Amino acid sequence: MTAEIEIIEKEIGNVIEIEERVPMWKMPSVMGKDFNRIMEYLKAEGVADMDAPYARYLGVDWEAEMAKGPVAIFIEVFTRKWHFQAGMPTPKKLDDSGNLKSRQIRNRRYLKTIHHGPYHKVGATYKRMYAWAKKQGLSLGKESMEFYLNDPRETDRKSLETMVLIPLV
Repeated sequence: MTAEIEIIEKEIGNVIEIEERVPMWKMPSVMGKDFNRIMEYLKAEGVADMDAPYARYLGVDWEAEMAKGPVAIFIEVFTRKWHFQAGMPTPKKLDDSGNLKSRQIRNRRYLKTIHHGPYHKVGATYKRMYAWAKKQGLSLGKESMEFYLNDPRETDRKSLETMVLIPLV
């Protein structure tokens, strides 16, 4: 299933995040640990309505990413440390706590689509979004956000849904 790509305006609002720099092969366990830590903190703060967790990837060079071939991508699984924030929107501003940092993501314009299927295949979705943006004459910001709309512990890999947002500049 190929989802529509659209331009939206969205304010993520208050969030709580944990900053990470890890190789791709470690991401599932690190994100799982981070999301559990965030959920424990939110419960302790009395936050009951939790939104979808996300990863905000920082310092993305879209031209370089799109130029990589399969061999370079495979090598990076083991060698590149990805800089990202594991986070979750919150209904109010919360206090920082250890490595948990509270911030606000203000209103921005984004390129948006829904990736359907396993997380490791999201690269094809990014390529589609990049090509669409170039065709429209749009410039992409140096980050992206992936909101994980269903729980991989409870959802078949083929049925996973990830909302992908790329800020426009």
